[in-house]
Order: sequence, then structure tokens, then C-alpha cells
Amino acid sequence: MVMFNSFYFSTGIILLILGVSNNVDFKPKSSASSEIVICKTDDLESLPATSFTNNATNPMAVMVRKNVYSLTAAEIASIKTGIAAMKALPTTNKTSWAYQAAIHGTTLTNNLPSWNSCQHRTQFFLSWHRMYLYFFERILRAKSGNPNLTLPYWNYQTNAVLHPAYRNSAASNTLYNSTRNASINSGGALPASISTSINNALNNIPFFDFNSDLEGPHGSVHVAIGGNMGSVNRAALDPVFWLHHTNIDRLWEAWLRKCGGRQNPTSGAWATQNFTFFDENGTAVTMSGSQIVKTATQLNYRYDFPFMLPCNFVIANLERWRWITFRPLRIEGITKIENNRAKISFARSNAATFDKMIRDNKMDKILVSTTDISDKLFVELEDIKVDKLPEGTVEIYLNLPANEVPTSKSKSFAGTLDLFTATAHEGHGEKHPIMINVTTAVNALKLKPSDLKKAELTVVVRGNSVKGSEIKTNGNVQIGAINFVIQKAQK
Repeated sequence: MVMFNSFYFSTGIILLILGVSNNVDFKPKSSASSEIVICKTDDLESLPATSFTNNATNPMAVMVRKNVYSLTAAEIASIKTGIAAMKALPTTNKTSWAYQAAIHGTTLTNNLPSWNSCQHRTQFFLSWHRMYLYFFERILRAKSGNPNLTLPYWNYQTNAVLHPAYRNSAASNTLYNSTRNASINSGGALPASISTSINNALNNIPFFDFNSDLEGPHGSVHVAIGGNMGSVNRAALDPVFWLHHTNIDRLWEAWLRKCGGRQNPTSGAWATQNFTFFDENGTAVTMSGSQIVKTATQLNYRYDFPFMLPCNFVIANLERWRWITFRPLRIEGITKIENNRAKISFARSNAATFDKMIRDNKMDKILVSTTDISDKLFVELEDIKVDKLPEGTVEIYLNLPANEVPTSKSKSFAGTLDLFTATAHEGHGEKHPIMINVTTAVNALKLKPSDLKKAELTVVVRGNSVKGSEIKTNGNVQIGAINFVIQKAQK
């Protein structure tokens, strides 16, 4: 059973009707600063570390990260050998499997240098994980004995089934992990809504919008795979973690290749904040965002994309855009939902206040934008507690017609709920809100700001698919309140 605060729903569908709240938040926030830090930044001042030096090299010698489905048997064998060698080392060895996994997160209490350093729901989400992958790849390459080894990626948009090499349960197979959802290890496919959410994220122009929106489907993959992958503190113990995050890193490159003004940040904390990792010799190395934006010339790798000319169009002063945030709509209360589909109604006594706020802030045309920087609308979920994750993804729909079967192809599809980061404080409530960008759905439905007073949310738990049949299991998730958030773009 999945539960919303005291909002309960069995695996299936819930319908939520948003009302107007007395609480309106007029605090200004930037696109970057509105993101929440839930894992620590680097605090290793006492640890001797060398500063990373850009790995400039001959472009012809740059290593290529490839789709896992294109690897040879020998290449897969090298990865297995490297993992086995890392697993044979004691936990305290900085190049061991356990130590490297603990850098992302761990429940161990000794908390050695760089442990629990992961960056989720922060401006460093993409950059920190790129650094993490880079040093892990160097360690794995050295342990494998194959100087040409690179991390493969799993493109679940073209093949949503995990590669067979990772599903072989033989005791000698270091790629297998028994904690995953049974549907994944038996050849089940990830829900299609993950791919749709990725495409929506790729459509963002500003980097921090892309960085934030990509984290939703990223988290949905973690939860759909389940087991260790479903927990921030254990995810990197599963070899699939590295397949998954190499693909997230590839999607960052794919986003840049869409051009249209897309560009990485060049200043601020994103570019200068140092994080500490360990190389193949166990030496501590510090690295910042400015050192990882050009993978070929700085990090000596690229992805197996076709060749293309560099983008020749950028948006001047893109990083100077800021968003003023409003929270005009809120739902909370105690309601039990015991059927697969039900409604939650809330009073709309503050409709006049809401209408005045729209007028005063000139948001009557908030959804109509002729610039590359558009206003945004989000659904914000507060006080999340996860006792048990559902097997699959949680999909959000906006104003889904009563007679329409919910699919990610629907105009009403808004995105997937990232429950992965809600597991960071296992056994405790998640204090930070999760925001889902519903702008695409609002525009597709041609909704006006005044329509938001009557907005309906439909929540669907979508199971993984095995041989065309959806596999559903119950989960237990508690959410304290839901806000409708408007971010108005300003220079």
C-alpha cells in the first residue's frame, strides 16, 4: 500500500484536486539556488590531496565509452575482472569496491574520507557524478589489466531491458546483484515514462533546469531497478549503478549536442567548488566543475556519438536569469483512499486571493513565452517518507480525462516522481521537497493560470514489464503536502 501522509493508495491511480492556500511564498530564488543539498560537499581540508591536472591529449587517442549492448565478450570480461579485483580488497583500501561505493553513500559508521559525498538535488548533481565516474573508471581499468577499458552505458531509451551479462546469476558473475527487483533480473523492461521524462529534460535550455529535471527520471531508474539501487546509501554497490550513471553522463553530452543555446556554467560555485576523489593509486585528488566540461581534452574520453561540428549559437548572459517563486496552491489534510482511483477535494475559499496574485504579478500570460527562457510550473511534494519503494515508477498526470488510459504519450503526462533521493534518510522523513516540472503538460493542455485553481493530479504506480505484462508490487510512501509552484523568469 502506498500512502500520502494520511493519503493512502494501493498500487494503481489516485486523483488529487488542488485548492488555494493561505500560504504564498514570495521569496526570490535562482534556478540554481532553489535546488536542495541533501548530501555533504567536500570537507576534507585535513586530507592531503593533489589538484587535478587537465588530461590534454591527442584527440585521436581519446577513449570511447560505448553502449553496453555493443561490447565484445572480451570487453565484458575485463569489467568483470576489474570488479573482482576491487571486491577482493579490504573496505579501508581507497581503491576497493566497498570504499568507492561508500563515496556515494553508506550506512557504515566509521565514515572514512570522502564517504557519503554524493550530490543529489543540488547544482552539482551532474558534475559530481562525472568526477566520480572518471576516477572509478581509472581504478577499474587498472585493476582489470586492460589499458583500453572504459565504462559502458545503458541506453534504456533504446533498450529498456538490462543487458543479459548483468542478469546471469552464476556465483562467479561479478556483474550480478541479487537485491534487484526480480522483474529486472528476469529481463523485465523499465517503464516507458522514464524515456519520456528524459526527453522533456533534454528540451531545457538553461543548464540548471536540465540538471534538475534530469534527476527525476534518473531517480525513477534507481527505484525501478530496486534493491541496493533503490537506496542512496547502497546504490553504488550494484554494478548497474555505473551503467546507469555513465548513461546520465552521456545524456549531459547529448543535451549539449542539441545546441540551441545550451551551454555549461562558466562561473560561480558550480565551476569552483572542489570535491575529493581517489585515483588508481589511492591518491586523493581534488577536482572542480571547470575541469570536467570538455570530456575529450580534459578527461580523455568521449561517447560513441556521430561526429558533429561545434555549436555556434549561445545565449548571452544566460546565467544572469533568475526566477521569482510563488506557491499559490497547497493541499494537505487527512484522507484515506482505499480504492485504485479516488478524489481528494480541498476548499477553494481563497480564490480571490489567488486571482489578485496573478494580476499583481502580471502572470496572466505566464504560460506564453517567446523567449528561450520561459516561466516554469512545478508540483512540489513535501515531507516525504519512504518505508517501502514500489517496484517500478510513480507517474504524475495533470488533468487526465476520466476516460483516458494514462500513458506517457498523453498530453497530461507531467513526469515521474523521484523517490530515490527520498531514501537518503532511511527510516526518517525527508525534510526537503521534491519538485516535478509540469510545464510541458500545462502548455500541451493549453491551461491558463486561472485554470490552476481547478487542477487535478493523477498519480499512477507503473510496474516494470516482463514479456508484455506489467509487474506490480505494493509500496509504502508518505507525503505530507503538495504545492503548485510558479517560477516567473526575470533578468
